[in-house]
Amino acid sequence: MEVAKGNWIGYDTVFYNLKNKKYSKEIDEVIDYANLEIDVEGLSAYLDYGYCVFGRTPVKNVHYLLPHEVIRCVDGQLFVQKGEDSALQRIGVKSREDDVLGMISTAVNQWADSFSGDILIPTSGGFDSRLMNLVIHDKKRIRSYTYGTSFNQQMSREAVYAQTLSTRLGTSWNRVDLGGFNRYMNEWYTLFGPSVGASGTYHMEFYERIAAQERPKKLQLLSGIIGDAWAGAVHVPPITDPYSYLKLGYTHGMSADAALATGIDYRSLVEPIFDAQKYELQQPQYRIITAMRTKMMLLQYLIKVPEAYGFPGYSPFLDEDIALAMLNLPAERKSNRQWQRDFFSANNVLFEEEKHHYTYQNSLNYYALLHHPLEPLDSGILREIIQPAYLAWINSRIVNIGPKEKIFQRLMHTPKIKEGLKMLGFKNGLLRAYFAYITLKPIEIMLKKRNAS
Repeated sequence: MEVAKGNWIGYDTVFYNLKNKKYSKEIDEVIDYANLEIDVEGLSAYLDYGYCVFGRTPVKNVHYLLPHEVIRCVDGQLFVQKGEDSALQRIGVKSREDDVLGMISTAVNQWADSFSGDILIPTSGGFDSRLMNLVIHDKKRIRSYTYGTSFNQQMSREAVYAQTLSTRLGTSWNRVDLGGFNRYMNEWYTLFGPSVGASGTYHMEFYERIAAQERPKKLQLLSGIIGDAWAGAVHVPPITDPYSYLKLGYTHGMSADAALATGIDYRSLVEPIFDAQKYELQQPQYRIITAMRTKMMLLQYLIKVPEAYGFPGYSPFLDEDIALAMLNLPAERKSNRQWQRDFFSANNVLFEEEKHHYTYQNSLNYYALLHHPLEPLDSGILREIIQPAYLAWINSRIVNIGPKEKIFQRLMHTPKIKEGLKMLGFKNGLLRAYFAYITLKPIEIMLKKRNAS
């Protein structure tokens, strides 16, 4: 009997324990803390990516279903089998952009018609949330919220574009200023356990503030999650060997360094997966699908976090039919997302061709570090699995923020911010240490739970 199946793109991940036979969408429910053992390869992969990959986790015997894998129960025993990948036969089936836009609009408004409350749209300066605002028929139901990423958050491009969009569409819009999200580490673990590093705690602060402002209203969330991948913004180079496959889900430094942390080689995890997919990976569209499947363990927090704060979530871009229709649009129209640019231009919201005063600056993590200092990692407990020298380096950078970083606050008020940051050498390790910290923090919490069990 089939008891669980992996979603086509990896959303709503199902975890299972090979030893105690439990399975759940909550990793914490399948971990046996009293008998917890570390999977050193799964841990090392987690550290390098900042989230669990290749079906493994940092916990021995705790795995998760990859897309189209199925758990079957036979005589009380769990067996995992591979199912058919339905996307393979549909890659390359040509689609038309008018039809695709129609599919998106129909799906979104059918969803909106299924309830009576207002619609919460986290609205950035990007194309995906802009499209979501546009396709909703009843604009009076939209409650759009934005957070800025710059020191002066009202001048962030996200805030400037979102406010302009709201003005032109006649929707409700608010900006939420962030900076205290480092205090949500334990809440993050409650939601995600040791499956994802605490890289999205800023969304906890964001939605907690929205919930306080909107209460007692009941809103439902409309998300643009991974719309950019299908629309033409993501290009994945050829994957010709297991080493290049390893690069599929990297998070641009928002992780730890497994070579320094454990020294464990985990390539054996990816080799069988690459061997099974190497022919399909010759297709550019399949590489994009595979990249999103790899990163979905991380990206699903964009919906899971708001759900935890009372905002049930939906995105049309998680729908396989819509995703593949977008993916199969003509290459020349997807280049630079031209099909969407033309649609925005026709609706007078192509801000990229207008003059707006804003900053691209992203200083949220610096701001949070300077105003809400972090407690050092617990080296006493982590050193059983992580190299002490690596832990010492992280703690020294996190705890002893030096004069260069403190000057950062003054630099934020000067016009030559980029030059100032470059001059002071802000790539000197503070952010690398911070990202390593938030990746290791869930592992620390996990080990403390084990010791307390």
